[in-house]
Amino acid sequence: MDNLRPFQIGLLIVFGLVAVGSVFMLAAFQGFSLNAVNPYGDKVVLWGTFPAKSFTDQIQEIGRTDKDFMVVQYVEIDSRTFENELVDAIAEGTAPDAIILSHEDMVSLRSKLQPVPYDVFSERMLRDTYVDGGEVFARNDGLYAIPFFVDPLVMYWNRDLFASSGLARPPATWEQLTDMVSQVTLRDATRNILQAAVAFGDYQNVVRFKEVILTLLQQSGSRLVEEGEARYLVAIDSAAGEDGRQPLTNTLQFFVEFSNSSSPLYSWNRTFQDDTSAFLAEKLALYFSYGSDAGHLREQNPNFNFDVVAVPQGAGATVKRVYGKFYGLALVKASDNQQGAYQALLRFAEVDTTAKLAESFSLAPAHRVTLSEGSADPVRQTIFNQALIARGWLDPGAEKSKDIFGQMVDDVVSGREKVSGAALDTVRRLELAF
Repeated sequence: MDNLRPFQIGLLIVFGLVAVGSVFMLAAFQGFSLNAVNPYGDKVVLWGTFPAKSFTDQIQEIGRTDKDFMVVQYVEIDSRTFENELVDAIAEGTAPDAIILSHEDMVSLRSKLQPVPYDVFSERMLRDTYVDGGEVFARNDGLYAIPFFVDPLVMYWNRDLFASSGLARPPATWEQLTDMVSQVTLRDATRNILQAAVAFGDYQNVVRFKEVILTLLQQSGSRLVEEGEARYLVAIDSAAGEDGRQPLTNTLQFFVEFSNSSSPLYSWNRTFQDDTSAFLAEKLALYFSYGSDAGHLREQNPNFNFDVVAVPQGAGATVKRVYGKFYGLALVKASDNQQGAYQALLRFAEVDTTAKLAESFSLAPAHRVTLSEGSADPVRQTIFNQALIARGWLDPGAEKSKDIFGQMVDDVVSGREKVSGAALDTVRRLELAF
């Protein structure tokens, strides 16, 4: 090639710069897609049981500033069939990349999930960023889900029934609750209950009986279920200290007293359809359920004068506890895009995104920073406060444990077993369930 003159060299440089600039401009216009790898991969599929619209809206919102995120898809799955559909999808090679995991399903789905190593997501980061109860997802071999939402148990109270009974405030302790039972409960001459103070003592018509029992167990210091090296250890009737307390036995004895017709605490029986219906019909003064149920109750009875407060604690309690359901963002082991899915989950787990989604579902976000900011809505503030003290447990399966606790209560109420025997049988059944 002949030697190029300075003018020619300069012209070539100019053309080269123009060409490079055009490529960058085109790449920018197309979302930096040219010669760039999407950090989320080709597609990320997230399964969950929550309504799709809120997630779809958030994907669109994130996509306005991060166009690569538009490869993320959320699929709503019926909660009643979620586990079976996931197992089938894995077997058929069509598994999602990630799921929104309830802590109640973690044990049963554990073999299907990919834990995040602690050198990637440290235990210190987990403790500093999320509420204490989120540590239910932290197991020996890694973090099985990034904490996302909390749905704590709360106490709903009928303000009119309390006022009519001469009571200005709902009970803040269990001692106060037991003291007010006879004042609020109304019976006829044959001791038929016309108006109930609280729906404890049975399981068939108490929607959240399991959650109430778990709350009482946590407050009693039960060790519940612990993770051993090779198996789960059922220590539900053992206290954390060495004082010989039997939390399950004591909890069961307290719970069934409310359906014992010869007890001064007698306030509930099977003549009621269920406690949700009784509360909405304004025949029940106190109702225990998740914080997320507040909106549904208001919709079903718009003129109902009720409010939401914290679940009672023991009068001498120095550490407060309440049961809560924890949701986390988990990777599926069968995914062939785990790295991309993990990056997508981190975007969902950002403070602002989590807060918006949690509010749309009437849940508490799992971030400490959002909870510390509080809420102007008194109901949400109560939910926030309860989320801080909420705890889950290593559940062998939501329906399995519900059946086991239901059988325990029924064995005592029906007279088939004494409290101590029913508690012992429950420990054995839980061991078999694991």
